[in-house]
Amino acid sequence: YSYTNSRTSNSNVQISIMTVITLIGASPLCGTHLTTAAIGTFVGGQNIIGSTGLETLGATDINLVSYLCLLWLSLIVSWIWSYVMNSSLRILDGCAGRLGTTTFFGMNVVMLTVWGPLQVVDWNRYYYGLVHVIHVAEEDSSVQLASAWSWTEEAELAIGYVLAVLWLGVVAGATRIFHHRYVQQWHQNKSSLDSPNLSQPPAPLNNILVPVLLSLLSILVVNATQYRHAPGLYNGFAVGAYVAMASLQKIPTVFKFFTVSIVAAGWGLTLTPFFVGFAGKSGFTSMLGHVTHIAIETLIVQLRQKRRRQQQQRQRQQQQQQQSQVQPRLTESQSSQLQQEEVNIQKSPQLSQQPQQPQQLSPSHHHSRKHHKPKEAFYTKQQRLQHQRQQLEPQKQPQQQTTPLHHRAWSAEPKAGDGVWQHPLEEDDENENHVV
Repeated sequence: YSYTNSRTSNSNVQISIMTVITLIGASPLCGTHLTTAAIGTFVGGQNIIGSTGLETLGATDINLVSYLCLLWLSLIVSWIWSYVMNSSLRILDGCAGRLGTTTFFGMNVVMLTVWGPLQVVDWNRYYYGLVHVIHVAEEDSSVQLASAWSWTEEAELAIGYVLAVLWLGVVAGATRIFHHRYVQQWHQNKSSLDSPNLSQPPAPLNNILVPVLLSLLSILVVNATQYRHAPGLYNGFAVGAYVAMASLQKIPTVFKFFTVSIVAAGWGLTLTPFFVGFAGKSGFTSMLGHVTHIAIETLIVQLRQKRRRQQQQRQRQQQQQQQSQVQPRLTESQSSQLQQEEVNIQKSPQLSQQPQQPQQLSPSHHHSRKHHKPKEAFYTKQQRLQHQRQQLEPQKQPQQQTTPLHHRAWSAEPKAGDGVWQHPLEEDDENENHVV
């Protein structure tokens, strides 16, 4: 389709790609092979072998060699895709532009091994925009070297390209997200109601066909306006559509589709002078945007974790410093307390020997000058008697120790103070005799 319409002034590779994918996706027989068919459209969408003729319109001829080169490129890309699908490494699984990146990699392999050495394609296609005049984000338009370059025109085209990428990336991504939520809600309602009379579940949207349809619709609308820089907008629609094809597990929110689309648009503007006409360049651009976005997110997370670790380390250091400052203070206070106790112990015997003098209050203290009688301890009657006994016991002990105990039964000899034992009747007789 691109070869057939290459000499018409209104043809565009992106229109060819989106149209073929839409036709294949609408066919009931080819719906299950839409992924591999999309890769085939990317292979046929290369702009190197006479598809547009950038230098002079229609300067190259389409012949059998061109189709043989396309066939060889298709075989190489299909072999790479089969390896990617069957590999246990899950290369770029779920990333945006995975199909286009596979095609772009196969394109470089063919370019380096066959097309370049055989001079089928000039090597300057790797840096074509540096030696020729190409508008920003445009690869399909023929620009003469004598044409004037205007920064306002380039800025207008760059802004239009970024808006085109954002439009397709956000709208197509939001459509997929909302439909996916609707399907999940339907299944939740069915499981909660458990009713067999519910209608059939809604069919899931194809992650390739929905962005392609929105891209084709946008291209047709812009084409009807006959905007002079429409090819740049077409490339923007293609990059946004490939961003919207990413897995919802990788890009789960609309805001994330927005940020990934911005990064992909930046890569698209940067790669404008390089790899001009390469198959799968738009998909490779969207993949770079997605991978760069993941790298930026990872870097931000690591910086936040590093910042938290630094804050925790600072807090630990501050706590350690506070503890190290508190410990000397405690030791100083303890030593001062010990010294004060030693001084008090030394002063206590001196104070016990000296009579206590009443303390004179300084006039600065507003205390009462009345004599306060010291409070006496309160004792019960039993405690008072016990206290008196304890005071009397030390006085009785020395008196008892002065007179040694002696009993007359201990020895036969009488001691001083001991008389001869007599019967009481004998004592009475003696008393009567004294009286007489």
